[in-house]
Amino acid sequence: MNQFIVTDGPAVRAEGEQLFSVRLIDRRTGEVPSLNGIPLSVLTHSPRSAVAAFLRGRNRLLWRTEVEPVSAPAGDAGDGRAF
Repeated sequence: MNQFIVTDGPAVRAEGEQLFSVRLIDRRTGEVPSLNGIPLSVLTHSPRSAVAAFLRGRNRLLWRTEVEPVSAPAGDAGDGRAF
C-alpha cells in the first residue's frame, strides 16, 4: 500500500463517514512528491486537517493539495477538489 492512513485519534468516528484521499502536489511539476519511494498522500476522514498538515510550513505558491472521496456515495461523480 502506498498511502498512509490518518486516524481520528481516540474519538470514535460516526459510522458511514466519508473516507478521503489527500495528496500533496508540486505546482512546478504537477507531480506528487515521494518520500523513500512512497507518494505523499493520506487516507483520512478529516481532509481539512490533512490539508493543513501538508501545507504547514510550505510555500502555497509552490504546493497545493488534491482531495478525492475514496468511495463516493451513489449518484456522486466523486471529482477531486483542490485546496
